[in-house]
Amino acid sequence: MRIVFHLTLTLAVVLPVRLQATDTLKVMSYNLLNFPSTSPNRIDTLEIILSYVKPDILMVCEITSAAGIDNILMNALNVGGETAYEAANFVVGPDTKNGLFYNSEKLVLVEQNTITTALRDIDEYVLYHIADDIATTSDTVFFYVYMCHLKASTGFEAERNLEAQTMKNYMATRSNRENILIGGDFNMYSSSTEPAWNTILTGAGVTIKDPINSPGNWNSNAGFAPIHTQSTRLLDFDGGSTGGLDDRFDIIFMSPDLNDFGNGAKYITGTYKAFGQDGLHFNKALIDAPVNTSKPWSVISALYHMADHLPVYMEIEVATENVGLDESETDTFLYYDKASQSLYFRNSAGKMISGKCAIYDLAGNLALSFESIEDGQALDVSRLESGVYILRSEDGAVSLKFRKD
Repeated sequence: MRIVFHLTLTLAVVLPVRLQATDTLKVMSYNLLNFPSTSPNRIDTLEIILSYVKPDILMVCEITSAAGIDNILMNALNVGGETAYEAANFVVGPDTKNGLFYNSEKLVLVEQNTITTALRDIDEYVLYHIADDIATTSDTVFFYVYMCHLKASTGFEAERNLEAQTMKNYMATRSNRENILIGGDFNMYSSSTEPAWNTILTGAGVTIKDPINSPGNWNSNAGFAPIHTQSTRLLDFDGGSTGGLDDRFDIIFMSPDLNDFGNGAKYITGTYKAFGQDGLHFNKALIDAPVNTSKPWSVISALYHMADHLPVYMEIEVATENVGLDESETDTFLYYDKASQSLYFRNSAGKMISGKCAIYDLAGNLALSFESIEDGQALDVSRLESGVYILRSEDGAVSLKFRKD
């Protein structure tokens, strides 16, 4: 008996979405100030912040060792009975590194890549959302997440732009990119004097948006006080910068498809914040008068003592049912033949999977890998246990989900 499954090609086109239920993802980007090399006991301080936020995606920079990743995972996230958080691999490289943590009850990390620049590496993480009906429907929502820390200080605008160009040129090669989030410490002082700003937004033909559309001369400008992220301090301690809150260094950018469920997810308007910023501490420390009531005082104090940067926070609404197309709307199929325990790829539009491809289980574990697939080619999946899997091309251009009975 031959069982037919219709599956959705995840292509760089806008497809109609039928929404019935949604989930909310909390996203945070945070510069952790040379953690754990400087004052590793700050882990208790970070735990106060993260236990309050409970982020589903946490992007961090200024990590100095794999031990720092493990410490954050086990002592600031998976605490108080929580066990759902997992971390991407720590990749050794020049200078400080980035890290990613995610709620494994909502998300699966399926791919991780490093983009090398002249200073610090930029990291790419590809995740997908575990939809309510992922075991029975033909699609789910992917996120392409990037974390970076561009060159610091005035006079290095050209270097920051080169780093941004390297990232955008790489992104242009990712043919199936969708729901892009770019977090980090960008060290940009002004959108008008920093070429990296326009490179990030329009470089390499990949359009990116500032969720709050706030270009300007941010440095030492009280008009931008509500979105300043650095420095939380006037005093010099733990090696952090001083000077009070007067710079918008930390940002989360996003792709335009997140404006309107273009690929099954949408930025929730009004949720983007410089976390802990009340707009009343221009050129002041975060704990100076007037009392900052934007968050509980324990959290405000923790933000002050943890790092010289404030994190940036936003929320994303994700479709959890009927994410993809009606079966009649796509010509792409995987046929699973139960007798031979083989998969057959069919596409009347002639879309082939170029290069290598792999099959992952829903926990993101690699199950099988193949060379390029031709139309009608049989893929032996007899070694797979019963369950739901994702077949994904190496270049990310094709993602298909199937069930093996």
